[in-house]
Amino acid sequence: MTTTWTFNRRSLLQGAAVALSLTVATGLLPAEANADELPLAVPAGTKLVVTDDANRFETLFTLSGERDKLASEVTFVNFSSGPIGLEAIRAGEVHVGEVADVPPILAHYSGADVLIVAAVRRDGSGLSIGTAPNSNIKSLADLKGKRVAFGEATAAQATVIRNLQSVGLTLADIEPVILAPSYYSDALISGEVDAAPLKQPAGARYLARAGKDGAISIPSAAGAYTGLHYLYASKAALADPALSAAIRDYVVHWYRAERWRNENQNVWLSEYLVKGQGIPAEDADAILKADGNASTPGFTDEILGIQQATIDLLQKAGSFADKELKAKDEFDFRFAKLSADDQTARDTN
Repeated sequence: MTTTWTFNRRSLLQGAAVALSLTVATGLLPAEANADELPLAVPAGTKLVVTDDANRFETLFTLSGERDKLASEVTFVNFSSGPIGLEAIRAGEVHVGEVADVPPILAHYSGADVLIVAAVRRDGSGLSIGTAPNSNIKSLADLKGKRVAFGEATAAQATVIRNLQSVGLTLADIEPVILAPSYYSDALISGEVDAAPLKQPAGARYLARAGKDGAISIPSAAGAYTGLHYLYASKAALADPALSAAIRDYVVHWYRAERWRNENQNVWLSEYLVKGQGIPAEDADAILKADGNASTPGFTDEILGIQQATIDLLQKAGSFADKELKAKDEFDFRFAKLSADDQTARDTN
């Protein structure tokens, strides 16, 4: 069973004190932990709150058929960025959140008491660089001296840095403009910035508005996008047997739903992108290519190495620079080997 509601910032703040009292008492889980330590049965009436973005995950679970198989009552809450969702998790309003690879680093740095419980890697091109009309930017090299927007300590920032590095540039060669992702398109249209990283479907919508005036989209350089998407959960939820079982159940169903999307991209295009998001079919096809296919790699040495490389990249750029951060400390290794083929709570009934 799932429902969707709109996030209330006031209720978030009211929940902060409760969340703090729960997380202070919760310690790190050991790296040698394994799935056998996770409870499997989800008690009746267990409620799980999950972040969403543009209804992507609610739609994915519904179309794939996994929505009705969840053992807990799941509520999806839409947020425009990972940091806002993290604030909700810290306040106790949300239990788990889907994010790109940088928000867990921010959470780690700030002592947010969350751990990664699932990893999905998409093999598409990911973020592109949208340009403002009349910016005269035709390539990544043309970003030199330009005003480039990104959110500080976000996956967008890491992608911008890697794109700059691909053409021999650094952040010192541009004029960074720190903006929340929800403002990128308007800032480009108004000419307040010259370029900004755009995820889909926001990128397609922006080009539909501004393409006729000369705005273009520049693909990211090879390797600029890691493709990693994580699900992280509050330690307070992970310490609760009912919620940790519900989270385990949700992870396996998410992996199954992503496998379904790989095999049914035409349905995803027509039902979510075109019908659900109002995107023209030709732009929806470009979005599919930007997403690519999803895999569920687990918490392997390769994934930990990529995450550590992103930490090092951002620290070199000045973010999180005053604290030693190790990627392995960001993961709950009890979830490391879960896959789409593992049992869910209802599989055992």
